[in-house]
Amino acid sequence: MKHPFDDFLPPDFHSAREDTRVIRIGIVLVAVVSIATAAAFATTLTGWRGLLQNRGSVSARWDDATTRVHALVNAQKSMSDAIKTAARLEYFTDGVPRSLLLWELTQFLPERSELDDIRLETREQISEDGSIHRKELINILGVAPNDASISAYIESINSSTHFQNVSLVYAQQEEGTTNRNFSVQLEVNSLSLFAMVGDQ
Repeated sequence: MKHPFDDFLPPDFHSAREDTRVIRIGIVLVAVVSIATAAAFATTLTGWRGLLQNRGSVSARWDDATTRVHALVNAQKSMSDAIKTAARLEYFTDGVPRSLLLWELTQFLPERSELDDIRLETREQISEDGSIHRKELINILGVAPNDASISAYIESINSSTHFQNVSLVYAQQEEGTTNRNFSVQLEVNSLSLFAMVGDQ
């Protein structure tokens, strides 16, 4: 039990002392909160200043990117128009000159052989994507002294870069002679013209 004479200080002094301690703690807490708030505000302000400084460069980069996108779209449209124009012009041009085809077909002709008819047929095929593929077929009718001459002629045509898919349609003996009538079908290799241009 506490003796009344142990504490000679009046109760008002103790009460004032407690109030002073509470006030000091409150002041310290307010100071700490104020400092933390000021630091957070300073950090936020610094971030906003950085954003404001970068806004100009970001805006310039955005404008530049927008200009580049428009230029790319225009370039793609121009390329697409050029491809369509080239596809339309293809109808008015020959992939391989006809004189060159005729020269190739006649120079391989064996001795005592002759050609009766040469027919060129152009076929078009529309693919699933809407593009048009052209194919040029040549049908040859001729007369040769024997089957060996026909085989040699087909092998010679096959060796040319201007033709592909060479096939014998028929070979039969001509009435009243030992000659052989034959028919050969082949396809013009449209890529051979590019090979010729590359070699020049």
